[in-house]
Amino acid sequence: MLRTTGPAAKPDIQRVVDGILREDSNFDRNENRSAHRENLVRAVKMEVRDPEATIQAFSRNISATGIGVITGEQVVGSSIAVLEIASLNGENIRVLAECRWSKAYGDGWFLSGWQFISLKR
Repeated sequence: MLRTTGPAAKPDIQRVVDGILREDSNFDRNENRSAHRENLVRAVKMEVRDPEATIQAFSRNISATGIGVITGEQVVGSSIAVLEIASLNGENIRVLAECRWSKAYGDGWFLSGWQFISLKR
């Protein structure tokens, strides 16, 4: 039988989680965006053109105009790459995109914002 309720949150853990969520909300509020983005966590393979490299990453959020991607290495602003976004129900989505910005996102992690250019077939 499936358990329908879990243990109650411990107050100290609840405070820490609430703080992380507030921090994330404040981070999003300070970003300049041209379109509303939805949270989306998916595997992303980045095929960067210059310098040529393949980077494994995952998405943080997405809109019709772009995607936020988290990587273990810094991506240079203005880089062009084919981003292959994992699909759960079929063929992965491939888009050509330009890195508009990149910044540190914790110890050893980087967040970059990518503007979609076109679909890759």
